[in-house]
Amino acid sequence: MSKLMKFIIISLIVMIVFIIAVFLIGNFYFSVNTVEKSGEQVTNISGDDLENDLLIAKSYSYDDHLTFTYVPRTSGKPIDLYADYKLKEDGTTIATGNHRLCEDVSVDKPIVIEVQRNLSSVYELGMSVEDTNGNMVQKSNIAIKPHNELFFG
Repeated sequence: MSKLMKFIIISLIVMIVFIIAVFLIGNFYFSVNTVEKSGEQVTNISGDDLENDLLIAKSYSYDDHLTFTYVPRTSGKPIDLYADYKLKEDGTTIATGNHRLCEDVSVDKPIVIEVQRNLSSVYELGMSVEDTNGNMVQKSNIAIKPHNELFFG
């Protein structure tokens, strides 16, 4: 095989790889860009660093309601926990829990708080969770704001 033929074959392979890479990157960028622009909320989650941080805080936003979940980090046996929380809409308290017993909390049965949603409102949830021995296992604050508002502080 001549040097010219080898050069042509290698050039074609490089061009094909380049075209495939551009195509894949373009599709990835388009997908991510579309998701970013269509977001309906801005979420800020803050929490204390605890040695025994047992739960992962998650929020789910829908047009008509919000769902906050606290899921155990591991799939061990179910445990009983006590939750203290305050949920605010535009600064007004709309739901509270004072040492609420949550029985058999597991990956399949997390702590769940749901609320009807107004798309233009700001929601804030302060949550602290203790085990049955009084040890703090979760402490976090979640704020959900309309996508056109910014977080300060």
